Amino acid sequence: MLTESSITKQNKRLLSCFFLWWTFFLSSCGLDTVISINEPTITKNDPLYSSDDYLTWYFSFTTNERNQQDSFVGTEIYYKIYNNYSNLVSQRNAITSVNYTSNGTAAATKMIDTYTYQPLGTNPVIGNSPFIESTGTNTDVVLRLKTYTGNESYIGEDIESFRACLKIAGELQTSTGGEYIVPFRIGNTKSFDFFDDDNDDLSGTRDVEPENGDSDFYYNSSPSSTDTYYVQLFAVGVAFDSDNLSNTYSLVLDLGSVPIKKGS
Repeated sequence: MLTESSITKQNKRLLSCFFLWWTFFLSSCGLDTVISINEPTITKNDPLYSSDDYLTWYFSFTTNERNQQDSFVGTEIYYKIYNNYSNLVSQRNAITSVNYTSNGTAAATKMIDTYTYQPLGTNPVIGNSPFIESTGTNTDVVLRLKTYTGNESYIGEDIESFRACLKIAGELQTSTGGEYIVPFRIGNTKSFDFFDDDNDDLSGTRDVEPENGDSDFYYNSSPSSTDTYYVQLFAVGVAFDSDNLSNTYSLVLDLGSVPIKKGS
């Protein structure tokens, strides 16, 4: 006859066997690796859409590549075009409001999935994905979306203050043919010179205004100003999750926003 004491001992043996089996099961199947990415944290020039000083209408930041996990692949730049600055501010605030460590990738998810921010392109195409590939060293990145009229030929040290360009680690990026690489919209076929102010759009398809329905444009039937658009940028660290065959993201860095004005 089993006593209460012998039943208790038997239950303890069963419980111990269960834990041993569960430990073996987990070690055999493996657990998903937790990927933690350090976000870009430094902006050197973060413009504001309401500024009238064209010299400040460029973006400058530093990537954060040291002490990253092996799965880290680089830093992506995302953008969105608006014709109403209140919409820009509202969506930017919604993204940054969940941009804290305990929420992990919430800000990147809201930026990409909810507000359909798009990865920045270039022309000529550099083909990098993400935009700034990991080198293991923190890298300075400077870019300007549009050339200020009358400065098409400017190639001085502070070129980003005057003309569309991309500088990485202090080097002005050019194609193998010597052509300046400049930021373009997703797909690498449309520029941010929406009004063709430098008269370089011979085909009529390169410098065109955003249209309602474009994935990178938030349209409002009541624009804030005539012949003016606003572009907001974010940077985010990217890692490749080999278990799920998908990207995972860091917190986002608000790079600022610039106006695109006709005749400027």
